[in-house]
Amino acid sequence: MTRLDNQLIKVQKIIHQNVTLPKGDLGKALKYAFSTPGKQLRPSFVILFGEMGNKQNQQRIYNIASSVEILHNATLIHDDIIDNSATRRGRKSVQAEFGKTIALYSGDYLFALSLQLLSENTSRITDLRINGNTMQTILAGETMQYGNEYNTMISEKEYLEQIRGKTASLFGYACYIGALEGGLSRSLAKKAQQVGLLFGQAFQLRDDILDFTATEAELKKPVLLDVVNGVYTGPLIFALRKDKTGKLKDLVKIGKKLSLPELAQIDKLVNDLGGIEYAQNLATKFTAQALNMLKENFSEYVGFSETFDLIQECLTRGY
Repeated sequence: MTRLDNQLIKVQKIIHQNVTLPKGDLGKALKYAFSTPGKQLRPSFVILFGEMGNKQNQQRIYNIASSVEILHNATLIHDDIIDNSATRRGRKSVQAEFGKTIALYSGDYLFALSLQLLSENTSRITDLRINGNTMQTILAGETMQYGNEYNTMISEKEYLEQIRGKTASLFGYACYIGALEGGLSRSLAKKAQQVGLLFGQAFQLRDDILDFTATEAELKKPVLLDVVNGVYTGPLIFALRKDKTGKLKDLVKIGKKLSLPELAQIDKLVNDLGGIEYAQNLATKFTAQALNMLKENFSEYVGFSETFDLIQECLTRGY
């Protein structure tokens, strides 16, 4: 077990201490939501960039890392309500287990808890404004995504704006707040934010690729669910641009009535038309940019090598 693994255990303890307070179904739902930890990449970046500064208040950094992970999980619960997703992390989602009403209140409670933890542990009021701006950016990204259902004409630029908002912004925030509260200058914290934004875009691209390359057991959720719901992601969007015959376009427009054989055809066409390869190349480019920026600005700081290795590991294992 690495030093970072041990630090993340401390973050999980803080989260569990805070989500056990509510009673009744809300409390049960919150405990259920955190009983199976995710990848914990976002709190990892808070900790690693936090260690690069000269402020050695580890407990405060752990609390901030907890607030970021809580915020992330709040967005996941709300996502599953919108998508009507039955599974999350290989088991029933909160909304499937407890119903949409309790799930909605659970997500709202976590948003408030995240803000509370941050307000109790940040040194500047401007950091709270940054948290609020991040929440707005995430929600705007989600709104942009769901305003484009069944839109086969969505452009690469629009897609990248979506993933920058709904996913990359929180990675950028995690790196920024960790660096700033760890004692680095605001200009360096902005550089850390750029590292997070680039990595976050690569992360979402590779996550979208998995929808077309992984099995349902590996993905731990139904494959191609987004296609059925009319939410088109990178590999499909890139493949549609090369769909000269219109066959792929005609298939995806079937939407909620798509059969399993038709989904299999979409899966094959996305690969044949180069959608997966293009998405992989784009993710590799963003990751390389993130690593270069990290090396150029943070190579002299404690925690650099672990941050560098974490990003490389995510690239190698495909998240």
